Amino acid sequence: MMNDLLRQLRDNRRLRWGIAVIVGMGWLYGILVLRDEVADQTLRYRSATQAVARLQAQLAQPEWTDRAAAARALAVQLEGRLWQAPTPGLAQSAYQDWVSATLIKAGFTNPQVTVTVVEDAPASSTSPAVSPDSPAVPAPTDLWKIKAKLNFEFNAPALMDFLARLESHEKQTVVNTLTARKEPAPRVEMEVVAYFQKQTAGKP
Repeated sequence: MMNDLLRQLRDNRRLRWGIAVIVGMGWLYGILVLRDEVADQTLRYRSATQAVARLQAQLAQPEWTDRAAAARALAVQLEGRLWQAPTPGLAQSAYQDWVSATLIKAGFTNPQVTVTVVEDAPASSTSPAVSPDSPAVPAPTDLWKIKAKLNFEFNAPALMDFLARLESHEKQTVVNTLTARKEPAPRVEMEVVAYFQKQTAGKP
């Protein structure tokens, strides 16, 4: 079979030219593909080089060190405003006692306080007040979200006093909702949230 092919190649000029054209086209195609690949790799290399150069220039700027230090200080400050508890039950009990006592100090009588532990509470480990009910952010494993529903008789001076006490307290409380209604009697319904940091063994 090979001898027949060789004989046809010797005797048929058109066949020789056809094979030569096919080989030439394959070689040209390979050259074009290789050239495109080289051009693409060169473009990627230049883009990566420019990105590295920009990053190095940014890191060389002294304000980045100042920003990092400020961010660390803010994180420490925010973590210091988290409540502390060794168990969710103790966190729930402690927060209910504090909210009830604060309402009474503000001037309310017989306030109704219901406190629950919210499972899988969304929050930020360093800034719990940013978006307490955002479903897109998963719960950090080192925090419990404690929610308190409050119901008490409307009293404007006492309400302002209570809100001021929430704002000035060393531990952070987030007011989620506040609704006042006139009928059948002037009442206020509130929902407040606190984040308790889980205490590990040996940590005070």
